[in-house]
Amino acid sequence: MQGYLLRGFTVSTLKDKSLPKFFNHDMAELAHQLTMSPTRLREEQILGIETLLGIVEPEKAYPYELVCFHITKYRKRGPSAEASIPGKALVSDLVTFAEFLSRKSRISAVGLSEPFKTHQETAEELQVSTKTVRRWRDRGLMGIRVVCEDGVSRLAFFQRTIDRFIRQNQDLVNKGASFKQLTDGERLGIVDRARTIVAKRRVKMHAAARMISEETGRAVETVRYTLRRFDEANPQEAVFVGAEEVVHSEQELAICRCHEAGELSSSIARAFDCTPEEVESTLRRVQWHQWKQSTPACIFNQLFDAPNADAMILDVPEPPADAATKVRIPNDLPAYLQSLYRTPLFSREQEQDLFRRYNYLKYKTATLLNSIDVDDLTCEQFDKVASLTVSTNKVKQRIIKANLRLVVSIAKKHVGWSSHFFEVISDGNISLMRAVEKFDYSLGNKFSTYASWAIIKNYARSIPEEQYRTARFVTGREELLESSATMESEWVAQSDRQRVRELIDAGIGQLDEREQEIVRGHFGLNSSNAPQTLEKLGQKFGVTKERIRQIELRAMSRLREVLSPSLVEALGD
Repeated sequence: MQGYLLRGFTVSTLKDKSLPKFFNHDMAELAHQLTMSPTRLREEQILGIETLLGIVEPEKAYPYELVCFHITKYRKRGPSAEASIPGKALVSDLVTFAEFLSRKSRISAVGLSEPFKTHQETAEELQVSTKTVRRWRDRGLMGIRVVCEDGVSRLAFFQRTIDRFIRQNQDLVNKGASFKQLTDGERLGIVDRARTIVAKRRVKMHAAARMISEETGRAVETVRYTLRRFDEANPQEAVFVGAEEVVHSEQELAICRCHEAGELSSSIARAFDCTPEEVESTLRRVQWHQWKQSTPACIFNQLFDAPNADAMILDVPEPPADAATKVRIPNDLPAYLQSLYRTPLFSREQEQDLFRRYNYLKYKTATLLNSIDVDDLTCEQFDKVASLTVSTNKVKQRIIKANLRLVVSIAKKHVGWSSHFFEVISDGNISLMRAVEKFDYSLGNKFSTYASWAIIKNYARSIPEEQYRTARFVTGREELLESSATMESEWVAQSDRQRVRELIDAGIGQLDEREQEIVRGHFGLNSSNAPQTLEKLGQKFGVTKERIRQIELRAMSRLREVLSPSLVEALGD
């Protein structure tokens, strides 16, 4: 429908990045325009919003011209092409509109022409929680942002606004205020019932509140508010843990341990006096929480939100590989490392396709995990996520396996056949896996280039530190050190300088030819070991001294990304 946005998407065409989220594009545009209108009109504009909220009915639709006229007193002439705005969306947008305008105007609480109530005072008058007040703002309980005497911006509600909301939503307000009718015995009964539910099976607060609501006939929000207030007042005896923390009961953990040991569901059910279906349900819940905690973020692409994304990404055939070329396998590698070179490399099109599939599968998995509550989980939904997880891991393993030879090649250049060779390969494999997670295929770069930089950058930090620790804690040289301390120290210093020189040379090798020659010449790293001035280098390349300095600064900046800070300092020395 023309002029509409889904909640959760901001208006990208507007310049105001602080613009809140609207249902209707025209309302968002109008809000942006009115921020540039004179501040003296703000009270009249907010009064117009309040008037609209008094006449809008959620079941009807209203033309944009009517909305614009009530707020701005400007009537658009000529036929209109704007679509009507549904009443329910309009009510929510009008409340957002008022808060946005008042926040932008920095209205002083002292200068208001009529008294107002704070968020907490409004909740007390309506006999509901502050969270209920926030939720009712989408139902038309309009507030404005005012700057209080302490300089803090707070939400304020006029008495006329509260009275109007009560008249329009009398049943809703009465239902929300029913919490006050709970006796102390009923509150304790709700807490005890929740504790019993949690002891049997770990559930979230809203799930327990829903179960207790069905048993007692009380509103779900009333039960949830009772439980939350109890946990806040009694942290040592709290029934529920934090929202981000997932804690499983002892019985659930014991069931999982038995399952991991190879016990059948029927045997586990007999041991814990439950049905096999309850055992399977427990295993699914625990696995679901593990998936939610371990699912990595994807590199999002707009294509993922297309209606036919599956057909365009997963159902298309994989691009063909490049023509097979003979690969030279190094003879000095063990057999199990030589096998890595027999795995064919991907063509550019294959690589793009695999990374697109990999990130889309992660996106689908995360979307399902976040959209389904574990208490409403079905077997079909669990099986679907399990299938997506298996497919995601298969694609990831294909990418990693095809690029393992890259790690071996870089490790050989850095440490050769030393005692640290296989440790360095293991460290490089971890860098490769991280690179797979962070690589943005949509930029058009080759993954091997991105992964090489990631591995080299990691080696530039880890290898000097590892060699320092090794030299620092070597034992058994006491007698040799006592007999020739001077000779030993000179030998160690010379060895360290040689290793630093090798690492710096490897980093300089990542620069282009002109940058290499300038850096080597200025710092005396060429064959003559004689540093050259910037002016002399400028004469050699036919440019000014300032241009040579600019090229050197750019080259040093790139080296800092590859080398550790200690090596950059060594280069300067």
